[in-house]
Amino acid sequence: MPILNGDSMEGSAPVLEKAKILDWSTAVDVLHENYPERDGIDVKTLLDSKTNGGLTYNDFLVLPGYIGFPASAVSLETPVTKRITIKTPFVSSPMDTVTEHSMAIHMALLGGLGVIHHNCTAEDQAEMVRKVKRFENGFILDPVVIGPKTTIGEARALKEKWGFGGFPVT
Repeated sequence: MPILNGDSMEGSAPVLEKAKILDWSTAVDVLHENYPERDGIDVKTLLDSKTNGGLTYNDFLVLPGYIGFPASAVSLETPVTKRITIKTPFVSSPMDTVTEHSMAIHMALLGGLGVIHHNCTAEDQAEMVRKVKRFENGFILDPVVIGPKTTIGEARALKEKWGFGGFPVT
C-alpha cells in the first residue's frame, strides 16, 4: 500500500488484505444468498458502515426491477425556467473553464443548453451570446481574409501560420 501525503503506516490496520473478490457473473446468486428480500435493500442498510464498511460504486450492483411502461413513454423534457423547457437534459456548467461561446454552440447543436459564465465583463458576456445567436452550422464565424494587394509570400506565410491555404480576398 503506498504512503501518501505523509501518512504513516504505524498503527494502521490492513485494509481488506484477505477480502474475497467475487466474480461478476455470480452477482445475482450472491444477491439472492445475502439479501433474501426480493426488492433488494433500502439505502439505510446499504450505507450502514458497521455492516458494509466504506462503499464505492464498484461495491454494489443496482439491478432494475420490472418496469410497467415502454421506453417510448419516457419523457426527458426538463424545465430550465418557468417558460423554457429543453427536450434533452444537457446543460453545461457556467464556469469560465467550461462554457464560453464555442461550448454553448456545441451544446445547442446537441439539443442542450450552454450557460455563459459571469467571470468576465458584461461586454465580453454579450459578445459570447452574440456569437452563439449568430452561429449558423457550417459557416465560419471569424474568417481569415487577405486584401487584393497581399503578396504571394504573405499568403504562404499565412498558410504556414493557420494550416490552410484558401483565403477570401476582400
